[in-house]
Amino acid sequence: MAELEGLVRALREGDDAAKTAAAVALGTLARDTDANDVAIAEAGGITPLVELLRDGSAKAKGQAARALCNLMHDVVGAANRIWIAEAGCIPLLVELLRDGSAEARWYAAAALRNLACDDDSRVLIVEAGGIPPLVNLLRDGSADAKKSAALALTNLACIAASRVLIAEAGGVPPLVERLREGGADAKLEAAWALRNLACDNGDNQVLIAGAGGIVPLVELLRDGSAEAKAEAAPALYSLAWNNDANTVAIAATVGLEALVELARRGRVTVDNRAVVRDAGVPAKRKAALVVSALLRACVPLEARSRADVRDVIRGVIGAYL
Repeated sequence: MAELEGLVRALREGDDAAKTAAAVALGTLARDTDANDVAIAEAGGITPLVELLRDGSAKAKGQAARALCNLMHDVVGAANRIWIAEAGCIPLLVELLRDGSAEARWYAAAALRNLACDDDSRVLIVEAGGIPPLVNLLRDGSADAKKSAALALTNLACIAASRVLIAEAGGVPPLVERLREGGADAKLEAAWALRNLACDNGDNQVLIAGAGGIVPLVELLRDGSAEAKAEAAPALYSLAWNNDANTVAIAATVGLEALVELARRGRVTVDNRAVVRDAGVPAKRKAALVVSALLRACVPLEARSRADVRDVIRGVIGAYL
């Protein structure tokens, strides 16, 4: 406890170098255990860290953002998130996200990611203009920075207004690219973000499909980890909801059996996971037309005019046309 009190005192009373060193030490302590998170907050460490974020040197601001980020992780960080937001750090973090060094931008994005776990802070981040610089970081940042930016945008996309702003800022293409080309964790994070963006937002459903998001989501659902599959399935479900074109595109990506299932039952399943449920008649008819075209393509050219061939095809799909 004496060590913490000394570090907090250095934050309040030291010169910039001493404050920076104290922020580094507190950030490391906060990362180590939940008990340290509580102790630092109780020792009064939050306010001088926010003041350092406002008035410190470039390096000091980055270390203040790191320490604040580490104070907000895990369950015990929930109370700290409220105190940190109330201390006015959100506009300062957004400013650092725009103008800081590469490392500082990463720390700022990570702090905003944690703050965006709370509805009130999500609104404040949006009002402070946090979405465009997060999208820029997702596009151009380091690997760690992209991860933090993707998770921050995922949390922000829990509110409807943010889904619109993220799409307007150009957030969909880099998320789809991350889904297509990233590592296992990146794909999982991208699927989570795209699921939130597509939820009850028809424009985003179109944007995600247009950016090529359906194929890698189906691949992730087939081949990803159990955790990844748990995100890919609802992402596809969100893309298909009240969107006939996406519904048929998903079924076509899964395969012929999925198209038949869609035409007959209004469903699409992959490994017993439903990604389309209760599709309407237009989607079922479109699926039947695709099945018809595929079946016709399999019939030898010289036999296509035979009445019995047409009757077989009609018998399978006629009810849906």
